[in-house]
Amino acid sequence: MPACWTDCRVWIDCRKSKEITTVELDDTHIKMLDLLRQDARLSIAALAKRLNISRSNAYQRFEALRTAGVLMGSTVDINFGAAGVGVAALIFISLDQTRWDEFRERIYELPELEYYAVTSGQYDCMLLVRTANIAGIHKLTTETIPRWSVIRETETVFLLDEGWSRVDIEGSIKNAAAAQLQTNTTGMMRFRRTR
Repeated sequence: MPACWTDCRVWIDCRKSKEITTVELDDTHIKMLDLLRQDARLSIAALAKRLNISRSNAYQRFEALRTAGVLMGSTVDINFGAAGVGVAALIFISLDQTRWDEFRERIYELPELEYYAVTSGQYDCMLLVRTANIAGIHKLTTETIPRWSVIRETETVFLLDEGWSRVDIEGSIKNAAAAQLQTNTTGMMRFRRTR
């Protein structure tokens, strides 16, 4: 593992024009990210106070994170049930492997789409979708998506309950730095308990 991953330090590469700029994230950057994930509305003065650094230092760090592309924007947490789209499902999709570009163009046509990810394993990608009722998910999975000839197979899983946890960046980096792959588990992507 590269040395840049030890002591909770991460190297982030950011492209500016044709130059590559590197920003090193130290413990203060990581704490700043955690604070902003808890409340994206924190002012620079509030960040400085909570991090026990000067406002100038906090501003420089914030701008470095923004310029490097680590901070990409700020969001709000939404109660989807109260907003009228309380039924959620994961749709796992297998695609025609020669038509990824078409899929990536079409995926944003879905107003129900909250998130999608390319995955390893049995399926090629996963969609998180939200609608007002089960009929909305049913229409999406039996009428809308199957019309796309790029889709080979889908499997839909309804979310019965949701919890939200934000990644502990510092802890995650420490755990990854301490992890070592065992040769007998390399490539193992599925676990099934048989007893």
